[in-house]
Amino acid sequence: MASGLNKTKRRIASVKNTQKITKAMEMVATVKLKRFKDAFENGEPYASNCASIIRYLAFLEKEDSEKREVAPSHYLLENEKAMGTLYIVISSNLGLCAGYNNNLYKYIAEHFDPEKDTLAPIGTKAVTHYSHDDKTKHLDMDFAGLDLSTDLRLLHEAARKVKEQFNSGDYKKVVLVYTHYVNSLRFEPSEEVLLPLSSDYVGEPYEAYAPRLLSATPRELIHEVLPTYLTSSIFYKLIESQLSEQASRRSAMENANDNADELLSKLTIEYNKARQTAITQEIVEVVSGASAQS
Repeated sequence: MASGLNKTKRRIASVKNTQKITKAMEMVATVKLKRFKDAFENGEPYASNCASIIRYLAFLEKEDSEKREVAPSHYLLENEKAMGTLYIVISSNLGLCAGYNNNLYKYIAEHFDPEKDTLAPIGTKAVTHYSHDDKTKHLDMDFAGLDLSTDLRLLHEAARKVKEQFNSGDYKKVVLVYTHYVNSLRFEPSEEVLLPLSSDYVGEPYEAYAPRLLSATPRELIHEVLPTYLTSSIFYKLIESQLSEQASRRSAMENANDNADELLSKLTIEYNKARQTAITQEIVEVVSGASAQS
């Protein structure tokens, strides 16, 4: 009986020690969640305006090419002769974030053709996962070192590589796969087509009588603005993915703490019952011994 009590006591101590770690990780994730949420909200206007400008230029280029009856800029068209699509996948660098990375892997498995498409992982977890996956034949590791701590100049250089690879006809499309942040409890894998550019543009009401003034043709401006657009898109999705990661980790640690509380409650009841049984047995033995002597 004493060995059973000691075993339960050790389990209680072990759960309490683990709970200290999960509580500390939950606090850290909560602080980071707030920081990334602020960055996400502050960066939204810039990223949104960059996307709006490039769509507007693509819209003008499409209209202009239709009027002149010529082919639009190749940035508006898929490279039909290319073998497949380039998927840039943003994962986490650390674990203990519940199904955050696994959901990304499932999403990629549904859309990625290993025979044709190329995968460019961002984040330690995706790099490790796909480097050891025999099904992934085409890996582009130029993006592996990118994260929020990366110098923007290097991020801009990566964007220029994307542009050059698309210009060379290496890929039909360039797709960025990330985790879309809905709220603190909901985040889901999503994708954004970086290239070819979308020409779907809904203008502001004032543009009907006060259109934007351009210093060059839409085609020339697309060529100049594209690297900035790609850089802002990748960086903003990095922030959104980090925000989703911290929200997932905070939720996972909160669930771990709740499970630990439930387990501690069960173990405490089990310990008290065993202790009560042991005390009762000792009393019975003492009373029986006293009765036998009398």
